[in-house]
Amino acid sequence: MSVPPPLTAARFLAYGAPILGLAFMLFFVQFYFLKFATDILLLPPAWVGALFALAKVWDAASNPLVGSWSDRTKSRWGRRRPFLFGALPLLVAGYVMLWRPPHALGQVGLFIWVGVALFIFFSAFALYAIPHAALGAEMSPDSHERTRLFGGKQISFTLGILVAFAAIQAAMNAEVPRTAAGNMALPSALGAIVLLAITPLVIADLKGGASGGQGLRGGMRDVLANRPARRLLFVWFVESLGVGAVGTMAPYIAEYLLERPDIVGTLPAAYVVAGVASIPLWVRVSRRYGPRDTWLGTMLLASAAFGGMMFVGSGDLPLAFVLLIAAGIAMGCGSVLSASLMADLIDLDEKNTGERKEGVYSASMMFALKIGASLATAATGVVLGIAGFVPNTAQTPESLLGMRILFGGFPCAGFLIGAILFRGFPLGLRPKVAEVSGVTVEERPAT
Repeated sequence: MSVPPPLTAARFLAYGAPILGLAFMLFFVQFYFLKFATDILLLPPAWVGALFALAKVWDAASNPLVGSWSDRTKSRWGRRRPFLFGALPLLVAGYVMLWRPPHALGQVGLFIWVGVALFIFFSAFALYAIPHAALGAEMSPDSHERTRLFGGKQISFTLGILVAFAAIQAAMNAEVPRTAAGNMALPSALGAIVLLAITPLVIADLKGGASGGQGLRGGMRDVLANRPARRLLFVWFVESLGVGAVGTMAPYIAEYLLERPDIVGTLPAAYVVAGVASIPLWVRVSRRYGPRDTWLGTMLLASAAFGGMMFVGSGDLPLAFVLLIAAGIAMGCGSVLSASLMADLIDLDEKNTGERKEGVYSASMMFALKIGASLATAATGVVLGIAGFVPNTAQTPESLLGMRILFGGFPCAGFLIGAILFRGFPLGLRPKVAEVSGVTVEERPAT
């Protein structure tokens, strides 16, 4: 089996840093496009919510196909790099289409245009994100090194979210938001793909090693036969179902609930900065206490923080900041340790089957996350419609309650249920616990 090169500082940065570009594009779409479509393009919320849901369902369904395909690809460029390069032009096309729809289109034409653009964008996102995650899982055999690698990636990812919030703020505060978003689209997309090209240009993924499996069906069968994998996938799904509407609802919360549209970027920035700042802490804490117990504790912290958002109203800006900082600290932990635990699951699968399936496991993780998020996005449009949301005007108490439920109640429940389900997970234990717990895979003390 081929051995990965040492995880040098150059490889560390080349893998994680460019993901800032992908995060910017993704979250500028996820956090702002629903509001852009309802308030600027004047499309019905339920229509746009349904489009988002369908695009994300397709995105999730295509993930296993991409993952299995990349696992079994044999080329002079390796398994992952052809996908990383191929995704770049499609990302630009879908992203620019979303923010620059022709002015001459009527409502039905806009709906079709947006639908096509969403499907192109999310398909391209899967083509890049799944092989990129798989590449990270195979860059080092050491569990703690992988935790560091995914921690660096998550820092870059959350910085990309921060840049997206700044762009959203600029677009919303512009005299003509539609023009501002359209003017930003092409330059920002080109800048993002220049960054994203760094990873496949610098990192040559492994050409040898264990087989990637015989196909999608066999790979998914092995994933589902892995009991810890089944439990972790369900935890990811439940938590994603809860938190999936948070980003989409952030502009609504700032403008209609807190009545401070000027902080639509700075308020979520507190969440993102807290998450970034906490990642080095959680990497150290997980090494001592184990990823499982560390992540479990932060699930409860996130549940309490989002539950507190149910009680936030106009004038409660300091409370909102405190709660979002606490939630961001918790999310900084889960985003890193979940990826590290996924790599441990891949090691367990290799021990059982003799095959390395980074792509299939990364795709399964993304599938669980995206199905949950797509259902939450669909629920967003439905809940807003039922609650009587009317754009660009003061909201009724019923409409504000709907926003609180989507932004606070759903994630509170999701993280609480996830914590209950995660109890007893057999991997990622601290070393002394692993010695007596009957774990069937070697627990590395560095974890």
